[in-house]
Amino acid sequence: MSELHTFPAPGFVPKEPAVGEPWSSEFTEYDEGVRYLYRYGAHDLTLFWPAPTPAEVSGLRDADVEVGLFSHGPAAFLLYKIKNVCEWSDAAFNMHLLPEGERELPNEEPGDRARLKLTLVDADDGIVRARRILSLDKVTTQALKHAMREQAGAAFNRLVYDAAIAEVHARYQDSDALAAVAEVVEPAFG
Repeated sequence: MSELHTFPAPGFVPKEPAVGEPWSSEFTEYDEGVRYLYRYGAHDLTLFWPAPTPAEVSGLRDADVEVGLFSHGPAAFLLYKIKNVCEWSDAAFNMHLLPEGERELPNEEPGDRARLKLTLVDADDGIVRARRILSLDKVTTQALKHAMREQAGAAFNRLVYDAAIAEVHARYQDSDALAAVAEVVEPAFG
């Protein structure tokens, strides 16, 4: 069993849908994919999978998780692997893709561990099937903080960002290859 971690409470956190509830009141279907962002003092990774199996749901709640970070120009990639559920996968991100009023930068001090919220949504009906909060390792916490602060301080051009993502996907065969050259790869706790 991994050690317990406490996190400072953010000032405001809206109610999030519970397991069995719709992820959003606006949509009932989603394209298969992933969404990663930082908000309300936590890293938030939402997986949209069609008809997740009971093993995938159980695995998301209980299996070991590894995370990593790879950066290339204006694009950074959160890498994640859920033991016996999904192999290495990635979610590209840049702070400038969020509306300006929703951009939030991590402020964890060196030695702190950030929260990673995992949510599994059934892409076919929009229902939350599993949720979990993990603790990121100290090095991953600081690496993500640094990447996001660099992004926030740089000018943003969507065409250059899209080209950086395409270049990474052309250069590396899959997310396994990306994880092999990542700046950091560590287990998450919890």
